[in-house]
Amino acid sequence: MENYLKVFYEAVWTNSMFPFASDATFTALNLFGGYNMHMAAIIATAGATVGLISNWLIGQFLLKLHTTSTLHIRQDYYEKICYVFNKYLIFVLLFSWLPLCKVILLLAGFLNSRLKFVLPLTVIGQLLFYLSQIS
Repeated sequence: MENYLKVFYEAVWTNSMFPFASDATFTALNLFGGYNMHMAAIIATAGATVGLISNWLIGQFLLKLHTTSTLHIRQDYYEKICYVFNKYLIFVLLFSWLPLCKVILLLAGFLNSRLKFVLPLTVIGQLLFYLSQIS
């Protein structure tokens, strides 16, 4: 069980905005064998989701700075970007497992994307990624 917790902690750390070597513990469990890799994939997905949602929360914090005019963007530009992202680009979150897509979660928070859309897309994307790593 201890190794599964390491997978969870690493997935949280890896999928936050802070750089870290990606998925080393998950890969090691897979290579050495003897572990339930489907359980490890679910645990890693949970950890990755926590890390990615922390990025969304940072975006929400930046949104509050925007509304208090510390970080000001013209309102008409902001509304146009929000509309385009939330209507057409929200499905990019399925690829949140890609290294640069972590920033997209921050952007989703800043563009006020609803967590009820963000959460399922990130969970599905992460789960498919980890399941594809199982040999």
